[in-house]
Amino acid sequence: MMKISTLNKNLDDYNIPLAIIGILENPKDDPIVYDEQSNLWKIIRETVELGDFTGKKGDLSVIYSKEPNGPKRIMLVGLGKPEKITLESIRKALGNASRKARDLDVKKVGLSVNHFTRGDFSITELSETLVQGIILGSYQDIEYRTKNLEKYKFIEELILFSPDYSDDEMKSGAKSGKIISEAVNLCRKLAWGPANYITPTRLAKEAKKLEEFGVKTTIIDRKEAEEIGLGSYLSVAQGTEEPPKFIIMDYGSEKQGAETVALIGKAITFDSGGITIKPGQNMEKMKADMTGGAVVIGAMNAIAKLGLDLHVIAIVPATDNMPSGKAYHPGDVITSYSGQTIEVISTDAEGRMILADALTYAAKHYQPKAMFDFATLTGAMMIALGEHAIGYFSNHDFVVDKLEEASKTSGEGIWRMPLWEVYDQQLKSDVADMKHTGGRPGGSITAARFLSKFTLDVPWAHLDIAGAMEQSSDKDYNPQGSKGPGVRLIIDVLRNWKA
Repeated sequence: MMKISTLNKNLDDYNIPLAIIGILENPKDDPIVYDEQSNLWKIIRETVELGDFTGKKGDLSVIYSKEPNGPKRIMLVGLGKPEKITLESIRKALGNASRKARDLDVKKVGLSVNHFTRGDFSITELSETLVQGIILGSYQDIEYRTKNLEKYKFIEELILFSPDYSDDEMKSGAKSGKIISEAVNLCRKLAWGPANYITPTRLAKEAKKLEEFGVKTTIIDRKEAEEIGLGSYLSVAQGTEEPPKFIIMDYGSEKQGAETVALIGKAITFDSGGITIKPGQNMEKMKADMTGGAVVIGAMNAIAKLGLDLHVIAIVPATDNMPSGKAYHPGDVITSYSGQTIEVISTDAEGRMILADALTYAAKHYQPKAMFDFATLTGAMMIALGEHAIGYFSNHDFVVDKLEEASKTSGEGIWRMPLWEVYDQQLKSDVADMKHTGGRPGGSITAARFLSKFTLDVPWAHLDIAGAMEQSSDKDYNPQGSKGPGVRLIIDVLRNWKA
């Protein structure tokens, strides 16, 4: 775990193995480059004047200094055009820089805060962003490796330094930046872990760990779920020998007058498709079909550590979806926790089945002000939006406003999809209250319409994170693997709830 600290020091006077500074595009016109007169800045200007470093977004250059009191290495990070600099663009630039710093095998890295103050944001916001860029960008998980471990390098300590800005402001941003980044990395670790390790039981253990931070955790096993009547959830679980776990996390119930918000995360810890079995090609990636549950567990980790003034309920219905002699079939009619009956069309549309009961459970028992569910639900969403945005659906503009504002502050792109009643025609069943799929046309929309039947009219948003769940290669602050999609988004929704 990376140590984070702050320091009131000037770049020229800080002896550190590596210092990172931000430089504008066309650095010959950057006043910071030419206002400074020390020997260190003369070396920086020489690099700039050679034209090897342009300051464009994505540009990185490492230079070496022999100054006895200053940094041994300086990494110049291109910030691009000044009018286009945002917290998100800084986060991305530092994500790339973090891996270069890590691979230099530099254990201690300094960030010169003065040389990133290029936009209209506070020092606290900037400090949070700087920490996020480094921690998120340098993430790597080697838990399941046993060979050549020496080749993996890690940044052990990050220092934010500035002679001009309040240590309290930097500390506040650094603290929240670390908490949120570690929440994202927890989500990444769980989401991309192998299914024989990341089982429903393991997710339950991760949720139990949150009790250390004041979260009350309840685990409902198969027998109790049967007694309660979680029929839709259990229909998926009946085909697997792996014990299912219906996980409930409760934060802030003691807070007087605090509004209640519910988070629900789909956690299919391995999705074979069940009887409607998937093709073998790329099936190994179905270990990540529990990313929605990982999002919720990661977010709850940060919510508790940040001490948010809210009552947050989180529900993670967790199970494998497997074919067996006990598995549910296409054509079955299932009675959900809401009492509504569902005709099963494809056992590979299992995510909405477990979410249906979780949504009803949250709405019925906690009467939340709003509910948000996260799910790698449909391939149709990947086709619609690709990997750059989370598609979401909502039944209430109150929830929409919260999400759209959080998208701006977190930098996580979202796009509202239609939730029109006309799509219900595709869910009409001849034998039950509804079918759970409506065919290929508008597949992500009909899935959301199905889920809307189980919300008990609570203001709600469904976030289909299927397209945004994975990074195929290292880019910006997302290394290859899980992006931890939606964690920063929902944390910003909740910490700005009353704003």
